[in-house]
Amino acid sequence: MTPSRWLLTALLLCGSLQAAELRVCQHDASRYAYRLELTRLILERTEVTHGALHVAPADGVDPPQERCLAQLRAGMVDLAYVPPNAERLRDLRMIPFDLHAGMLGYRLLLIHRQDAPRFARVKTLDDLRRLRGGFGSQWSDYPLFALNRLPVVGSAHPENLLAMLAERRFDYYHRALHEAWDEVGDHPERYPELMVEPGLALVYPLPVYFTFNRAEPELRQRFEEGLTLIQADGSFRELFLRHFGEQLRRSKLAQRRLLILQSDLPEGLPATDNRFWLRP
Repeated sequence: MTPSRWLLTALLLCGSLQAAELRVCQHDASRYAYRLELTRLILERTEVTHGALHVAPADGVDPPQERCLAQLRAGMVDLAYVPPNAERLRDLRMIPFDLHAGMLGYRLLLIHRQDAPRFARVKTLDDLRRLRGGFGSQWSDYPLFALNRLPVVGSAHPENLLAMLAERRFDYYHRALHEAWDEVGDHPERYPELMVEPGLALVYPLPVYFTFNRAEPELRQRFEEGLTLIQADGSFRELFLRHFGEQLRRSKLAQRRLLILQSDLPEGLPATDNRFWLRP
């Protein structure tokens, strides 16, 4: 091969490597740092067998979840992180492995400080039904309020919910363990009138799966292989605890009253393994 032809070949190969990008729908690093790092870890572990693939640079703001799934179906993005339902399991390719190891199903309540005595008297779901929650009306677990007969104020703009709670528009706003501490517990200066309620937790299954277009079975297979590798070598556990270990410790779930909610998940999903972080 002549030097000029070799240089041309090298440039073409370089260009193809640069073009090997994984387009991720939810790319906001402030919200999805763990999921993005998990994605990159899987791509790194499978690079030898599947080739180089890099998460594409973020472009614009994250769309709402349903629009994200529409983009996935249309082939505009390659990967989304969403909870399963019957339609998604039928129309998309999902890996039935909970990225958060069951953690998102344990929810702490954000409340107004003046209401702490009222929540201290809540022992059962019937007690909680006397209070009113607030939640994002477009979120996949919003229907659980109606399913469990819990009064709720829904908002299409979830970024307003903390301010609405501070204004006493409703009585509580439940968040995942890491969200509760990040939004209120560690930043009392943001909403000094709010607090993480110390004695309760809601519990319901809320797995989040890697989700792909059905036209990309090879990509799903790559992620399946990568998940097997990082579970076997302990790097999945290490990554999870590095991101969430401190919030899990501070949440003290073993000392809380757990209120179990009925779920609308499809039947037959595999059980989530949360043994490595959930302690009795």
